[in-house]
Amino acid sequence: MSVMLVLIGFASIASAQESCLEPFRPDPEFLADVGYDAQEMRGEFRIYFSEVETYLNCLNRASARIRQEATAAAQDYNRVLDQHPVAPGQVSEPEQAPRVELSESGTLFLDYDAQWLQ
Repeated sequence: MSVMLVLIGFASIASAQESCLEPFRPDPEFLADVGYDAQEMRGEFRIYFSEVETYLNCLNRASARIRQEATAAAQDYNRVLDQHPVAPGQVSEPEQAPRVELSESGTLFLDYDAQWLQ
């Protein structure tokens, strides 16, 4: 559970570091209703497509950064498990702490017994 909280914390910090603002798609009917002519409408769509490109590039950068951070956190967590194992008979966790692996897809597997993995 604490690992998930740490990962959520990383995600919150990452989103604060780089806010990717999703652009609003132009609505042709609204633009016509407020008096835009055809050239202005086309201009609004060109602006939108430019903003979409910026948005997608931002998401890619944020995704790459958080993937690196999660990989580093998984390595740190595994080192903690190696350096501070639970002693036999010591009840510090409800179950044996699983090791954390990060697949190339960016999926972080914390529960190897999860039904969806089987």
